[in-house]
Amino acid sequence: MSSAARSRAVDVLKLVLAFMVVGIHANPFAPLGRTAILLTGDGLFRLGVPIFLLFNGYFLQAAVIRQRGWGYVKRAGQLYVLWMLLYLPLYWPLLVARGPLQNLRTLVFGYWHLWYLAGMVMAAAVIVAISHWSTRALAWVSALTFLGGILVTYGIAWDLITPNRAIFSDPLSPHRNPVFLCLPFMLAGFLFAREAVADRLRIGWLQVAAALGVALVLAESLFLARFAIKGVAHDNMIALGLAAPALMLLALKLPGTLASRALNDYGSGIYFIHVAFCAVLFRFTDFGRPAIYAYAVAGSVLLTWGIRQAGLARRLF
Repeated sequence: MSSAARSRAVDVLKLVLAFMVVGIHANPFAPLGRTAILLTGDGLFRLGVPIFLLFNGYFLQAAVIRQRGWGYVKRAGQLYVLWMLLYLPLYWPLLVARGPLQNLRTLVFGYWHLWYLAGMVMAAAVIVAISHWSTRALAWVSALTFLGGILVTYGIAWDLITPNRAIFSDPLSPHRNPVFLCLPFMLAGFLFAREAVADRLRIGWLQVAAALGVALVLAESLFLARFAIKGVAHDNMIALGLAAPALMLLALKLPGTLASRALNDYGSGIYFIHVAFCAVLFRFTDFGRPAIYAYAVAGSVLLTWGIRQAGLARRLF
């Protein structure tokens, strides 16, 4: 999903984030050891999804203003169905091997990285439905759902919460889901657009906040690994609540425009396509993660180029 307006900083940031998402699934720094993984795949790279969600919410607000909010939801739903169909050959064996409940969960909440699209559709539908609420009420919804994800994450990490595995198993996480991850960040982006937050803040302060936020993300990742009783995914971290909005708003503030949507297409293409390469290479080769990362990025770039040449970018991205 993209905006008609092309900001150079926004498109560059989204491209960098796409590279980070590939790094979550095939971390090229994995051979350097556990600390390297915590600082990258479980740390810095976790900025990708929240910032993408912030932008989704930001552009959703423009659609709501034009009375096209439900059109946005429909378009996102069409993208989800399309990519689920394109990935069907990869997850069909899973459907055959699993029971009806597990298959329903996969179809509703997405295969692998497509949980993001499913969650975005659900969160966008909620936001459109309540978009007439006051800014204060919407801010409370965003804050409370974000806090809910943090509480569940830390509750699992300290063995205070044991999620029902019959319900909360991949791709439906007890904390990384439409309510506790997609909704709070999309709603925050929506409110940033409604209240023109970027216009009220100075670049210098946003740079400080972004640097501090990134440092805290790295520190929190190390903290969870060092002191938690049980291992837990690092999708929901407190520091992401500072780092992701600061980086998103900073990109909106930076000058420079682009006449082409090429960078946006390559960012989207890398995000959507890379898992196909990861799935095949993990399943059928013994390549190390650096090689899989390189092949996944290169293959995604090449296929995105082909999609653009065929004039299908607007349909697929």
